Amino acid sequence: MPTANINGFEMYYETKGDGFPLVYVHGGFGGLGTGMGAEAPAWRDRFARHFRVITYDRRASGRSGYPEEGFTMKDFADDILELLHHLGHDRTHILGTSAGGQITLAFGLEFPEATTSLVVTDSAPWLSPDEEMKARLRERIRILDEDSPLAAYEARTTAGTVGLNLFVGRPERTEKESRAQQEAMERIREMLRQTPREERIAKYAGELRTYSGYVDWDATPQLQNMKPPTLVLYGTEDSVFPAQGSRDMARLIPDVQVKAFEGAEHGVTRFPEALDIIFSFLQRHTPGSA
Repeated sequence: MPTANINGFEMYYETKGDGFPLVYVHGGFGGLGTGMGAEAPAWRDRFARHFRVITYDRRASGRSGYPEEGFTMKDFADDILELLHHLGHDRTHILGTSAGGQITLAFGLEFPEATTSLVVTDSAPWLSPDEEMKARLRERIRILDEDSPLAAYEARTTAGTVGLNLFVGRPERTEKESRAQQEAMERIREMLRQTPREERIAKYAGELRTYSGYVDWDATPQLQNMKPPTLVLYGTEDSVFPAQGSRDMARLIPDVQVKAFEGAEHGVTRFPEALDIIFSFLQRHTPGSA
């Protein structure tokens, strides 16, 4: 199992292909639920014929370690840079989806010299315009910080879950896609059932710590300073990250290409056209390409 000590935690990663590096930043917020079932994107094999595709589990997510510190957006970007150095690369394309999109933007802003291009799909330069939800999230994080991981975990029972609902408004799928999604969600549920309570408490703490890096982060004022060429793809009816976030990126990033999928929900990389646009963009911005 490929792992490396990155900024104080064991990071799980995989590489496929031998071309110019392309780092994929997955979505979700780690911990319980979305953090339990990290998988390689469906497009990896296609892209690996032309790029060295690097996938990794973010800190406090999937098969990586669960540190208690290092949960700012800059920390998340630093993790990518250190993984790149570990693999012997100085520059890379970055492709981030959903909650990985914010990290992708942060990387481009923090390390433009290491960024060949950015691709951001189904995301926004902020967590949410829902101030009530963010206030509840801050309160749960406060319980974690001031009381204990156990107190924060038990608050799920007394005060409900907090954060974005990443499973609402799923796009219409074929029967095959729906079956695959149901099977993936059942695998996550089964993993949770088999996870000891102490571990579930620790993983929920990791989820909240991840959220702490997002809840008050907003890249909007910095977008006009983005230097790398950037591709933004989004669905106009996205119910996870509202389309306004992508429109902000389209309006403010100087060197930007944008594709809106009219009427589409969260998850536009399911469209072959979206993958074709991404592939063409990456090829066009790969050093040495014709």
